[in-house]
Amino acid sequence: MIDNITVGKTIARLRQNKNMTQQQLAAALNVSHQAVSKWETGAALPDVQTLMALTRLFGITMEQLLNGEVPEDRVETAKPASPFEEPIQNIGNFVNNIVDSIFHPEKKEAGDEAQDAEAPESAAEFEDASVQSEVAPQAAELFDAQRLSQMAPFMSKEAVDEILLANKAKLTAGDIARFAPFASQECLEELIKDNESLINWETLRRVAPFLKREMVDRLAKAAADNGDFVKKSGPVGINTEDIGRAVQDVSQKIGAGVEKAFRKAAKLGGDVADGVSNAINGIVDSAREKQRRADALRKAACERALQDEKWDWLASHIPEIKDEELLRQIAQKANGMGMHDWVLDNLNGYADTRTIDAAIEAGNWGWLGDHVWQFEDDVQEKIALAAAEKENWQWLSTYAEQIYLDNCADKIGIAAYKAQARVLATQIAEHCMCAEQRESLANEAVAAGDFDYFRQLVGLLSPAYIGGVLTARAQAQDWEHVGEFIDHADQDSVEKMMELAIAEGNFDAIDMLDEHL
Repeated sequence: MIDNITVGKTIARLRQNKNMTQQQLAAALNVSHQAVSKWETGAALPDVQTLMALTRLFGITMEQLLNGEVPEDRVETAKPASPFEEPIQNIGNFVNNIVDSIFHPEKKEAGDEAQDAEAPESAAEFEDASVQSEVAPQAAELFDAQRLSQMAPFMSKEAVDEILLANKAKLTAGDIARFAPFASQECLEELIKDNESLINWETLRRVAPFLKREMVDRLAKAAADNGDFVKKSGPVGINTEDIGRAVQDVSQKIGAGVEKAFRKAAKLGGDVADGVSNAINGIVDSAREKQRRADALRKAACERALQDEKWDWLASHIPEIKDEELLRQIAQKANGMGMHDWVLDNLNGYADTRTIDAAIEAGNWGWLGDHVWQFEDDVQEKIALAAAEKENWQWLSTYAEQIYLDNCADKIGIAAYKAQARVLATQIAEHCMCAEQRESLANEAVAAGDFDYFRQLVGLLSPAYIGGVLTARAQAQDWEHVGEFIDHADQDSVEKMMELAIAEGNFDAIDMLDEHL
């Protein structure tokens, strides 16, 4: 049985080893950060496809992920959080110097930095508290939501709060949602209170992760009453969209320099803000191009290794490959050479169906059990049906609750029932079947007159279905079983059976049914 807690702790450890936040892991897997939180606390398990994606992301096998085994070579040492980090690690000082060089050419150069650090800065540089108080009103005159969105990932929450609150009358619902990740909860709540009539479902969905549950509940009710919000939000700043998670990776590295530069830019005018933004764009574009060339070279190296059949080298570099088509090519060639175990160890989810067919034919159920999680849903169903055909009820009992059986649970359950594997049939009915499939299994028991087994299923069946079965038993004058299961029937069926009892003149049945009217 898979232990949710063990899997959750493993995911958390692997994520932390990669210096990723829960939000970053969620974005990489295209899930919500709440889902990641549930996995790591053991409240839920990822689905099969997401488990496969996790093994590829962290470069481990499915077995290691599910058993909580993190290889030492997957415990990463400190390194840059992303390819963008190195060229912009000191971006704060860099941008600050741009502003200084434009508007304070008389200021000392880098060689005099130590002396400047010791000297008190002038009022024009916003270090004096009395001058800092002027930032908000002056920023209000120059406020541009798009420019601020470009800088917000690099700023402290306090600075973002100060500017947003000074300009709250100018904000649209879209602006509030856009800045939600960068503002404090208190600031966000104040902005929403002043603009509550503008909040709709889409905006609420975007800000909900950053609010208290009580406020989300209240806003949801308000949104339901008010319908769509009045004003449309403007376009999201291009920097935030373009560099996405890379900005989050390095934002904490940038530090106070950018915040200081932005304050100066807001004070000195729009041209400076444009200059700061362009400087950042240039650095990011350069880093992005550098990364693109590096990715192309790594892909070429992997293609050459595949051509030369350097399987050990490929195994060590597969975690770095992001090109799905290249991964499929590697798996196809390895499978074609009979290297099925290698594929399963290094390319979870790319197993050749020939491997699975051979394992079924050979009765290698231990191997199938170890790897069944790595296969697509239809392949899991194929394996389960093969196990039922070979009456391997023990294997199915072990894995039935862990694999995908949505389309064949009734077939397997009925087969188990007919083979007298009734504990397994009940297990599958309880954990794998939908209501219609459970009724198919119950029909088998009723048709066989097996009300002992029907009794085991009663708690899983709907009152309407049970009422239908009992009505048929009443028509067959089987009032004994009607009396046994009448507590589980729906009211309409009880009334129909009462009519049948009256028509028969069966007063014992009438009295019994009258108690349930």
